[in-house]
Amino acid sequence: MQLFKVFFKILNKNKGQLIMYTAIYLSLTLLMSGVMKEQAEEEFTGISLEIALENRDQGELGAALEEYLGESHKIKEIPEGTEALKDAIYYGEIDYVLVIPEDFSEKFAAGDRECLLDGTAVPGSSSSYLAEYDMESFLKTADMYLSAGFEMKDAGDFAMEDMKEKGKVEFLNQEKGPSFSRGYYFFHFIPYVFVTMMILGVGVVIKTFQNKDLSARNKCSAVPYLQQSLQILLGCLVYMLAVFAVFMVMAGCNTGNYLFTAQGILSAINALLFAVCALCVSWFAVQFADNTAVLNAMSNVFGLGFSFLGGVFVPLDVMGETSRKIARFVPSYWYVIANEEIQKVSGFSEAGAIYKSYLAVVMFSLAFFSAGLLANRMKMRGR
Repeated sequence: MQLFKVFFKILNKNKGQLIMYTAIYLSLTLLMSGVMKEQAEEEFTGISLEIALENRDQGELGAALEEYLGESHKIKEIPEGTEALKDAIYYGEIDYVLVIPEDFSEKFAAGDRECLLDGTAVPGSSSSYLAEYDMESFLKTADMYLSAGFEMKDAGDFAMEDMKEKGKVEFLNQEKGPSFSRGYYFFHFIPYVFVTMMILGVGVVIKTFQNKDLSARNKCSAVPYLQQSLQILLGCLVYMLAVFAVFMVMAGCNTGNYLFTAQGILSAINALLFAVCALCVSWFAVQFADNTAVLNAMSNVFGLGFSFLGGVFVPLDVMGETSRKIARFVPSYWYVIANEEIQKVSGFSEAGAIYKSYLAVVMFSLAFFSAGLLANRMKMRGR
């Protein structure tokens, strides 16, 4: 088992990069599973604006309007000077500027409704619509009470009470959206790190063994060529299983009892099959790399390419129809599809669609392995 031992000696020299990617992945999954974990869409939260307001009105309606806006938005003083105001608007410190004129209450009581308020919004911003809608709703409600014979103060108070009543918002499509667990987000990003770690780990070792001088010396060895190949293959499988085991331990720590459920077992199988596929991809990639520097670049090409095209970094829901058709030609797409389908089942009997995605990943593994064999044979003949 001399070559098997050498396999891990070479691998040990590259442990720094492998540990780095493991740490990056762990940080990424902890962040994303914390930020993107399932949140029930039960409540609607309004947006609060930064409104710079100056109330010059001495009447009761102006004070009521200022108080009403202060309950929904953050009221600030208008900066002194034109330049200071422009800077505040430019840097996003203010969303809307409102000046309530001196005779606002008097004109409103007299029935004047045109251009009573002086408002300025950030150019190109939608904040003005929200601010103006709130003001218009309040004033229309106050006008209704004035028309009914109420005094100005009472009209303002009643309008404020009415505007505090909020409608209950329910999402009609709540049942249509998948409910994703913490385990989903942990397993979601595995394709990127598995492809990268297999190419950086296995690829570098295989590239070393394919060195022309070292390969010639191994052929002169007393160890048969088939046994040499089997020892290297065994080293690849042990490394792959070690990487898989490390991430399953991380999954157990990160997702709790998820791994001990039917969904968790299906997710683990999905990850294992993709680990095999990533191993085959590394075998394919190493045939076209002249040195380890090129191999490092190829790890990014395959890792990022599969992740962006396959729906790992870009959700499949936001992809166009053409993009999704192209994505079918990368194995990470089928991994992501399986990962999403897993969240919809409660037992193995419901996993028919998942098994089809498993099969697609296996077929990609065979395709990359066969293409790698063909490229290797052509390279050997070229020598």
